[in-house]
Amino acid sequence: MDWSIILAGLMTAALLVLGLKYIKLKKDVLTFEGKLERNMDALLSGREPDTTEEVEDTLFGKCSVRMNQIGRIWKQKEEENRASREELKSLISDISHQTRTPLSNMKAYLSLLREETQPDRQEEFLNSLDKQADKLEFLLQSMVKMSRLETGLIQVQMKTSDLCTTIRKAIEEIVPAAAGKQIALYVECPDRLWLLHDSKWTEEAIFNVLDNAVKYTQRGGEIHISVTRQEIFTKISIQDNGKGIALERQAEIFKRFYREPEVHEEPGIGIGLYLTRKILELQNGYIEVRSQEGEGSVFCLYLPESPEQNVENHKTENIAE
Repeated sequence: MDWSIILAGLMTAALLVLGLKYIKLKKDVLTFEGKLERNMDALLSGREPDTTEEVEDTLFGKCSVRMNQIGRIWKQKEEENRASREELKSLISDISHQTRTPLSNMKAYLSLLREETQPDRQEEFLNSLDKQADKLEFLLQSMVKMSRLETGLIQVQMKTSDLCTTIRKAIEEIVPAAAGKQIALYVECPDRLWLLHDSKWTEEAIFNVLDNAVKYTQRGGEIHISVTRQEIFTKISIQDNGKGIALERQAEIFKRFYREPEVHEEPGIGIGLYLTRKILELQNGYIEVRSQEGEGSVFCLYLPESPEQNVENHKTENIAE
């Protein structure tokens, strides 16, 4: 037996096998390169990558899974960016719309003031200018608050304090307006109710709801404020016997700058309830409304319970008539 011939034959066979494997490997690499390039092109153009081999335990199958995940993340980020651009566009449009009216009125009154020679008429125009300036200042302050809350520049400072003291401070702010319309305010609240909350921002949230209730309740009406301790939340209920809200609009009233069509003659810019919702959400709370047209509304503000809470017997009193 000639071992040299056998060895040469084995070497030739081995080289042939290696050659065939090299050819197959090169073919696989070129195929993988082509598939990878097509999927990358699909991702860059916003199309769905090829997922036919995702379930296969191959290199391309594993890469395909990852690329599909990247595609979904990119798509989600693109949707978020688009939504942010639309929101910014809407905000700029809203600001432009809301500031246009008081600015136009101020220009008109200034023009009339220049031409007016009677002192009593001049005083009337100056008072009108003052009201428009107040409206513009209120608008800008509300927008600053809204912007700071949305961007996280203002952080709620949570500490355990008496919630009823917070509620009474909000009521004190609304008493003059309620008294001007002969609206009676009734409050049912414990003498002490300790709750973890931001008293300053919660006071503003409650005031915003009370302000709406006074605006849209007829002269001689009633507003009832009550506090109920529940298992998970403490509920602040504000009930009025005003005009009520149509069912199809009840989700809209908490949106920025929303105002119902029939109340545009009333003072306001449609930010109050939006701010209230944001303030409560920052404290892990929420707000809901129950209402029927012509039968008034009940706004319920919910704040999470805290173990330090100490509730005493309720007392009901008429605050303003």
